[in-house]
Amino acid sequence: MPDVASPPSTAARGHASFQLWLLNVLVGTFVGSLWLFDSPDDLSFGLRLYVSLALVSSVAILALLPGALFWTIARFVKPWRVVGLAHSLTGSLFLALLYTDTIIYRLLRYHFNGAVLNVAFTSGSEDAVHLGSHVWITATVVVTILVSGQYAFWRWRVRCMQRRIDRGQPAALILQPRVVCLLFFLPVIGIEKSVYAAADISGDRELLYASRALPLFPKPRLAHILDPESQHQLEVLPERARLAYPLERPRIDPAGPRPNIVVLVIDSWRRDMFTPEFTPNLHRFAHAARVWQDHLAGGNGTRYGLFTMLYGLHGSYWFPFIEARRSPVLIDTLQELDYDVRVFSSASMNFPEFLDTAWVGLDREQVVDSFAGPDGEPLTISYEKDELVADAFAEWIDARERKADERPFFSFVLLDGPHQPYYNPGGPYEPVIEKLDYIELGRTTEGPELAALVERVFNTYKNSVVYTDRIAGRMLDGLAERGLDDETIVVVTGDHGEEFQECGYWGHTSNFSPEQLEVPFVMRGPGITPGVETRPTAHIDLPSTLLELLGADPAGRADYCLGQSLFDPPVERDRVVAGWSEIGLWTDAGIFRIPLEVDAGRLEVYDDRWQLLTDVDDRIDLEQAALGKLARECVRFLRPTE
Repeated sequence: MPDVASPPSTAARGHASFQLWLLNVLVGTFVGSLWLFDSPDDLSFGLRLYVSLALVSSVAILALLPGALFWTIARFVKPWRVVGLAHSLTGSLFLALLYTDTIIYRLLRYHFNGAVLNVAFTSGSEDAVHLGSHVWITATVVVTILVSGQYAFWRWRVRCMQRRIDRGQPAALILQPRVVCLLFFLPVIGIEKSVYAAADISGDRELLYASRALPLFPKPRLAHILDPESQHQLEVLPERARLAYPLERPRIDPAGPRPNIVVLVIDSWRRDMFTPEFTPNLHRFAHAARVWQDHLAGGNGTRYGLFTMLYGLHGSYWFPFIEARRSPVLIDTLQELDYDVRVFSSASMNFPEFLDTAWVGLDREQVVDSFAGPDGEPLTISYEKDELVADAFAEWIDARERKADERPFFSFVLLDGPHQPYYNPGGPYEPVIEKLDYIELGRTTEGPELAALVERVFNTYKNSVVYTDRIAGRMLDGLAERGLDDETIVVVTGDHGEEFQECGYWGHTSNFSPEQLEVPFVMRGPGITPGVETRPTAHIDLPSTLLELLGADPAGRADYCLGQSLFDPPVERDRVVAGWSEIGLWTDAGIFRIPLEVDAGRLEVYDDRWQLLTDVDDRIDLEQAALGKLARECVRFLRPTE
């Protein structure tokens, strides 16, 4: 394309920049339509029209940030070619991030939020989320093509606008910024927001739910959930509060037993993977153990699964605890009882931030979570790190024996193999994926292609479970070979489950369905009667159970945790689970999804297939007592600040 003879005028550049921004809004709207991939087929014409307006409105509002950057660049950058390149790069990154958000939404049903940023900017997250070179190469190629295309468009529009200006002709009326904003964008945004607000006030859930896939929507407040006098009880995470934890420390019988304790956690291990087929070694171990058959993890991610099993508190307490850098009563008490405490993990304990929470009271050498390969470089492949975890655990046990260390020990072990991307050295299940491709997962949403992809991904996960079972079996056999069986309590469980499109999702962190929350739970050792427990239990029951096995007074349980005894759980029970910005309540009336902040979103109710239920008010009426109890528990260990 030939260059212009002389630098274009400011007016020509300004019009071209606005038209490039307009192009990004148009293309962004087509990209954003991917958010609507699971919209109901039976939407009325009126709702379809509204959702279309809402899509344009959402993209236009999102585009205000790159628009502001366009304006700043055009105003303060002088070289005109640099202006065009900067605009093109800004617009391309906007579209790339928009498309990335649609992938995130199609995988997990949420948009860019604090959880995504936490993954992006926290050291150690690479152990949890492996994008792979394919994703980065694809992203680089796509952004390069977008930048080239946008720059070519901008230069073309600059040249066209300069010719019009040279001929004394104004820009086409339909492309003038004031006309576009006043006659198109402002009416679309105004109408859409007005309709949404009216639906919110009138309780038109059909319209509210039709637009729920789109970002940046005002969320209706939680109204009419409990009677007016108890509205405050739903503020499960008060803005201004400080920890009051524990209310009282557990009273431990000084003459109580002091068994060794090993808590072995397998990441993403869902309940139906605990069978002789998938986990023969762990199933054999369970023959002489107690097995809890109706057990829930404390949340849909590692952060909340481990937090609840170590603190015995609901996941809503995570943020106050990380702010206060407060260790759990369980670990504090074990150290006071002179336990030798050691943590072994094939995933970084910096992500989630357990070095600042659960292990903050330990010396750094007590947390073993970094392993090097033969070349000395840090390992990132999960299954190889699991092998090294098992080796490190065995070496630590042997070192204790060599030193004749008579202290009891507590070891927390996390094996990461079954976590995405399901790395394993191969297994019996075929066909499998070579590498987990998040782009492919996000864009494959229906039909035979989805079924084939689910089979390959699920088979890969199964192979990772089979392999991790061998590692776990080797560790447990090692305890027996060293004669530690009779003096060691061993807990084996998963931190959370894993979904493979059973409810329309991949992986975890996205919903409170059984696939993401139901996990195996096995305990074996002195003082534990083998058998099967069918009553409902949860991860928050573990700390009090372990401490009471050491002689803690059960009467003081409520002073430091919210759990029950695993050996005497209630016959019926509502259980609490957690996600990044919400908390869930499993009840007979459905699974309640409640935002942590009272004005941050709507309370919703789902069935066990994670299908939204519409008779919310009726189900709230049925569970008023449970909701009130949940709210009180979420503030039991918090006190308002001055």
